[in-house]
Amino acid sequence: MRICHGLLGEVVEIEDRELQWQKPIDIIRHHVRDRWQVDVDDLIVLVGSGGVLGPTSGAEELGSARDVFIFLRSALDPQASSGDDATKAALYGAFAAEGVEDEAEGEEEATVALADALRMVAPLADDPVFETFRCNIAEARRRLAEVRPAMTLATRLEARLEVQRLAVQAVLDNLTSHRATCSRSLALFLQKYERVQERLDQNLNKVEASMEALHAVPLHPAVKSAGRECLADAVPRDRILRFTTNLQAERGRLAQQLDRLRQQDSLVQNLCDQAATKVHQLLQDTAVESCTEVIRQHHVRAMNELLPALNVRVPLGGTESALVLEEERRCAGVMEGLAQLCREMLGQLDDLRDCWQRRIASFLQRLREVSYTQSKVRGVERQAALLEEEINVQHKSSQQLDHLQKMPKAYQKAMGEVGRRRAFRARYTAQSDQARSKLARMMEDENNERRGFVHRYGCHLPTDLVRGLGALVPPVTVEVPEFDAQLPDLGPPASSSQEEASASCSAGDAVRQRRRTSSSSTSTPVAGAVTGAAAALGGAIAAAAAAATAALA
Repeated sequence: MRICHGLLGEVVEIEDRELQWQKPIDIIRHHVRDRWQVDVDDLIVLVGSGGVLGPTSGAEELGSARDVFIFLRSALDPQASSGDDATKAALYGAFAAEGVEDEAEGEEEATVALADALRMVAPLADDPVFETFRCNIAEARRRLAEVRPAMTLATRLEARLEVQRLAVQAVLDNLTSHRATCSRSLALFLQKYERVQERLDQNLNKVEASMEALHAVPLHPAVKSAGRECLADAVPRDRILRFTTNLQAERGRLAQQLDRLRQQDSLVQNLCDQAATKVHQLLQDTAVESCTEVIRQHHVRAMNELLPALNVRVPLGGTESALVLEEERRCAGVMEGLAQLCREMLGQLDDLRDCWQRRIASFLQRLREVSYTQSKVRGVERQAALLEEEINVQHKSSQQLDHLQKMPKAYQKAMGEVGRRRAFRARYTAQSDQARSKLARMMEDENNERRGFVHRYGCHLPTDLVRGLGALVPPVTVEVPEFDAQLPDLGPPASSSQEEASASCSAGDAVRQRRRTSSSSTSTPVAGAVTGAAAALGGAIAAAAAAATAALA
């Protein structure tokens, strides 16, 4: 896994095996704190696909590239200047330490190139004629040392620029994904809004027709009263009209809010398009690459063309002075070209630094614009969520109007339900009376059996021999609480006569009267009889015990 500083382009390599026992975000925070000394709570972490890496994200969200890009939330503050600490840190990371390895590599390459020239003049080291050649070689070495930082910086920035481009692409993907998600959510919300409004239109258009239908439904005589002749009289018409008026007003207010939301979404879309365009322009900016390419070409020319040209082309055995002078003039021209080339490289070094600084400032500005745009996108999402809650309330209010359409059928079902419940009540009361009678008969039969046993056998036994043997079955009380007493009496079904209805009512009243009298009669006389029988049984047992004792004596 690679942890990349999105602004600096620096990279920290991490072994993948660390992901086996730690969450990616914990590993990233640890290494970021050690490498860049930043507050880990200020981090924004993006994966290569543009997604945000959070505390609950797993290793599978890193993608195949295993690259993550970090940004500082504080650096995205629009009030921050372009020359803040982040820019300075980026410049410092690029220019401060030029790298010992890169310098050693450049030094070795220049030394190899100059070695050939030195070998040509080494046998003539004491000859003053060749002093100019030796000076040229020393001058070439000095000039190459001067331009070595330019080549080192160009090499470094090429690597960092590649990482930075990946970070820019991740930022662009994040913006595009966020906006696409918002657009999908808003489209679904608009579809829901249209469905709710369509249903509301249907319900509002049926209010008058439903009220007319209620006038055509007469009330049953049992539920009629003064001023209530039909089902419409039982409905608060004024309240319904006020309710529909309020719904219309609420509908207009929600329509205005939706128009404002659409306008805000359109503005946000323009902001997203502008931000994405500028980010694309940043990706296509090749100013830094142009500078590095020029430096690299100059360096290649110096190493492969000018340095080999410094080789002395004079026979070691001696030659004419004119040939030596000609060779000196040629080497002087080569040195002049090398000096000009080195001056251009140093000039390109300043241009490269300026280009890098401008790119860092531009990247920071693009990041702030993207952050601002995403805040606006989140604002649209919040407004849509609030408006959706109001749409849900409107939908529930619209559903209240369905009651008017379903009221005639519900009234007919209610009348049938009243008849069914009254019939059940009659059956339930009759069953309770039967149960009361059956239990009373069982009690009488059992108590007769017990009295017979006492008279025939129990009187011969001691009273404390078998405790409870003289007890009788207590009377039972079956009570049915009153229920459905407020249901109106709708009379018999349509096929029955008025006499049958009266008989049914009388029978019901008689059953209820018998239940009350039976309950009271079984709870007092029977209890007295049981008490007397128990007393008689006790006296008989006592007398029998006394007689047995006298006989034994």
